[in-house]
This record gives sequence, C-alpha cells and structure tokens, in this order.
Amino acid sequence: MPLHETITTTHNASVEERTFVLSKIYQQVLERQPYESERKQLWDLERDFKKGKLGIRHFLKSLVVRPVYLEHFYENSSNLKFIENACKHFLGRTPHGDEEIHHWDNILLRHGVGALVSDMVDSEEYRKCFGYFTVPYWREQALYQSATEYLENERLGHEHPGQRGWGIPNHYQQKLHINSDSESEVAKTEPTPPQEDPQPSPTALGMMNETEAEKIMECIQTISKILFDNRIPEQRISRKRMENAIRQQVLEFMTPEDAVLLGE
Repeated sequence: MPLHETITTTHNASVEERTFVLSKIYQQVLERQPYESERKQLWDLERDFKKGKLGIRHFLKSLVVRPVYLEHFYENSSNLKFIENACKHFLGRTPHGDEEIHHWDNILLRHGVGALVSDMVDSEEYRKCFGYFTVPYWREQALYQSATEYLENERLGHEHPGQRGWGIPNHYQQKLHINSDSESEVAKTEPTPPQEDPQPSPTALGMMNETEAEKIMECIQTISKILFDNRIPEQRISRKRMENAIRQQVLEFMTPEDAVLLGE
C-alpha cells in the first residue's frame, strides 16, 4: 500500500536522512522495497539522491522509466489501470473522472510513460501539495463530489498492486457495478430466491452471445492492427497494449455480464 504520512527532507539532509526518505519513496511508488537484484538497476539513482545531486521530483521521473517500475505497473497493465496507479503514486489520489483520464491517456499513447509522469510531477497540483521536499503520499480528501468518487478513493487507497487485476480501473469498475474482490454486495445481502419458471428473463434474452463477442474481438483486433501499422514512429507501444486500450474503451458500453465474454 502507498505512503499515508508526510515525509519531508531538506537541502542539507545527511546521507542517513536521505536513505530514510528513499525508503519512503519506494513505499509510495513501488508499494514495497526493491529486491536486491533490482537495487543493482537503481544504484546510480540511489547514489545521486543520497549525495543530494537529485531531488525528489527528479528521482521520481528517473525511477518510472526503469524496469523495476515499468515491468510491475506498465508492461502487464492496461493503459487506463496504469494511469490510475500512476495518479495514486505521484498525486496521491484517484483520477477525477473521464476527462482527466482521457487527457493522460492521450499523453501516454503519444509520448510514453516518462511524459505522463512528468505531466503529473510538474503540475501545479503537485507543487501545491508536495513542493520540492515532500515525498508524495496518499491524500484523504475532505470533500467528495459524489458517493462514487468516495468509493473509488477508498478502494484505490487500500488496494494492493494487482489486487483487482490490471485491466479495469476502479473508476470504470464503479460504472460497471463490478466488485472484483468477490460477489456483489447485493448478492451477499439479498440472495435470489429459486425461480419457479425456468424460462429466461427479459434481461437474459438481451445478453450478448459468444458469437457476437467474437465479432467484437475481431473488430478490436482489426482496429488495433490498422492503428499500429500507422502509428507515429516515436510511439513506443506494442500492438497488444494498443488492443487492450481499445478493449477497455469498448467495455464502458457493456454490461458486467457481457464483459465476461471479452475475458474480464
């Protein structure tokens, strides 16, 4: 889980103090401490940070483009879930709705992970909340715009990496009424009584069948191939990641039951 306390440093902090701050940065961004093999990948960053050559913001920007972060949070994740985790790590909150998610998704697709995180770390919000000497941490909001926003923050703030998968972020799970921890709350508290009539309900009659789901997946794969073949040369994105991003957008228009047919 991310950091929930305020940790600050100074220009003239000792090596011991900077070592302590470094462990808190890892807790916030990696949500754990690096393994010994991973520290070998980070030795130059750690050295420069402990010597005071790198500040917190520059250390963050360098850390996110290293394999220790990319392999865990980016490579096996959908773009939307990665954006949610990045917002959690660097701004200490959940994304504010579709518009903000789409803004960051555009940056990620066109310019990559480094540009996305720089947009967060260089933002006015980051400077006001953390400045130059405070490690980002999970911020409890005093005011929520809706009950859904409150639930999203509660879930994400207490979520361990991968706990609810790497596909659909909490923002869309709430929209789709998905409880990926277990069965739905309604199912727990209000069990469905046995049906005397074996005939399918009107809702069931309107559900998608496997053939229709296969056609949708074929369309997604065709679209991703066309986009991949005509992508901007500078875009470092695999066709599989592009396909997953399109798939997440399609899931927004599907019921949770139909979403299962696409592998969610």
